[in-house]
Amino acid sequence: MAAAISRRSALAVMGVGLGAVLVACDGAPAPEDNSTATPGPNLPPEATPTPSQAADSGVLLLALARAQHLAASSRAITGADGWRRSAHQQIQTSLDEQVRVLEEVLRAGGVPVPTLSPTTEPGGTTTTGPTDGDLTTASPAPSGDSVGATGSDTAGDGAATSSAPGDAVQSTGDAAENTADAAAARAVAQLRDLAQDCLQDVSTEALTGLTEVSAANLPMLIAIAGQRGATARILGADLVWEPLTGPSDAAAAELLDAYRPAVYGFEVLAARSHGDERTAYERVLSPLRQVTRQLTQLAGEAAPPAPLGYGLPEALDGQASRERLAGSLMAALPPTIMAPTKGFVGDVAAVTGSVHLLAEAVRLGRPWNPMTGFPGMQVPGD
Repeated sequence: MAAAISRRSALAVMGVGLGAVLVACDGAPAPEDNSTATPGPNLPPEATPTPSQAADSGVLLLALARAQHLAASSRAITGADGWRRSAHQQIQTSLDEQVRVLEEVLRAGGVPVPTLSPTTEPGGTTTTGPTDGDLTTASPAPSGDSVGATGSDTAGDGAATSSAPGDAVQSTGDAAENTADAAAARAVAQLRDLAQDCLQDVSTEALTGLTEVSAANLPMLIAIAGQRGATARILGADLVWEPLTGPSDAAAAELLDAYRPAVYGFEVLAARSHGDERTAYERVLSPLRQVTRQLTQLAGEAAPPAPLGYGLPEALDGQASRERLAGSLMAALPPTIMAPTKGFVGDVAAVTGSVHLLAEAVRLGRPWNPMTGFPGMQVPGD
């Protein structure tokens, strides 16, 4: 049975005040700071663990094994280039963070933790993770063969039949480039396999299972599922979300406090930019509008009237200032999504919708904000 753990060992939902991003112009009060949630078997010292909380130990052990598997699979992938390289590095860091935090939560709860390291495959093969040098670690073909072939006739009649040194360098460089291209192509396929693997964690069966977890641990596991959904989408998995059926009523209305300013902000950003920069904002704006419409319908009568406009926090004359606003708007979404999740025990629609919203918020925000292992939550000490 898991014992209580200290607050320092748990995660907390970040209370991000939306007033720091956009302020409504109609004089409406800024939304209250959401109280923090502390996932993990986190009970008051005087309390006795209930059966549902004790049962979470098994769920958390499964979550740890899953994180270890994915972290090891990711670490075995090398050679990614372009945008996949940075995405892979962020994914690896996120998976490693999940392993570390889950191990800490279980240990703090008195639960024995498996010794499998995230750097070791189940078969015992130690792998190395993606680093900044992965794209250039492919060794060129040995130059000795080239030298031997070009100089083999010189001993016969003294004729200089060997190629110039520059030719050998060119040959070696071509071989290195071909090797790097092959490694990059292999990485594309491996990352796609990783994406498919992550789809298991956002399946209907998996998300339905989350609803049976205690309120103490549900936010943490929703955050993990959101990261897996984002990973799958970013790496190209064929994941099509169903239309939202939750959260609803007041919970949906609270989400509008973040989504409405985001829509307005990206409309302004798109209007004040051009070319590729504008395309990047429009690519985010369209799904934000769609989600906001769905949330408005789900909120029903609980949805507050939309403000007439929002005050911008700074002038948006330069690209740097526009990118800062884009990052701030998208950074406000995950903690807002996570804030009510502790109350979603037994609510399949709300849990599924929260994972959907979180995964898309992480994916859409990645041009400006890095992926983390627990989006919308804060890991103490980070």
